[in-house]
Parts: sequence; C-alpha cells; structure tokens
Amino acid sequence: MTGQVLCRLADLDATGAKEIVLDRDGARFPVFVVKWGARIFGYVNSCPHARLPLNWRDDVFLDISRTYVFCANHCAHFDVATGKCIRGPCKGQGLTPFPVRIDGDSILAAET
Repeated sequence: MTGQVLCRLADLDATGAKEIVLDRDGARFPVFVVKWGARIFGYVNSCPHARLPLNWRDDVFLDISRTYVFCANHCAHFDVATGKCIRGPCKGQGLTPFPVRIDGDSILAAET
C-alpha cells in the first residue's frame, strides 16, 4: 500500500476529512485522513472503545467546531494531531495511526 493514492487534498474541503476503504489481504481496511491546519493525519477508522467506525455519515469525522476527531457512537473526542482520546469512554487510549504523506495535490499511504 505504500505510495498508494488515497485521495486528493481537495477531497477534504467539504468536511475536513475523508474515509478510504483499502483492501488488506482480501479484507476491508477502513482508514481516514483529516486536515488540521496545513497538516494531514491518517488513522484507522476504529474507535478504541468498541472497535466500531467513528463516523455515522460519509466523511464526517470532526466535531461540529472542527476541533476534535469525534466518535459518533460514544461521543469520544480525540486530539487530531496525536489521536489520543481526551474525552469519552476511552479517555487515555488512542486511535491507531495510519501513516500518510502529501505529494503535490494527492494524499498517499506512507507505509503500512
């Protein structure tokens, strides 16, 4: 997956984030990328509390203020830059990082 194009930077304009479902050895592997200022972060789309997807709606991963990554199932709030849960039932746990990099106007998987 290294070097695989996940999406374009412009794909993040509407909601600040984008879900991508990859194939990992024949199994679905959902990840998402999120824009935070000029930086892009990638995480596996799985809440550490119950291993459910964070989003209920396509590409909506940020809270209403676009300050935190938000789990729609448990109202957990995660720091965008670190993935650490700062509020909710999984406080102290964190999202699993998914390394990404920017190449021109594309976001690529950095290493997996």
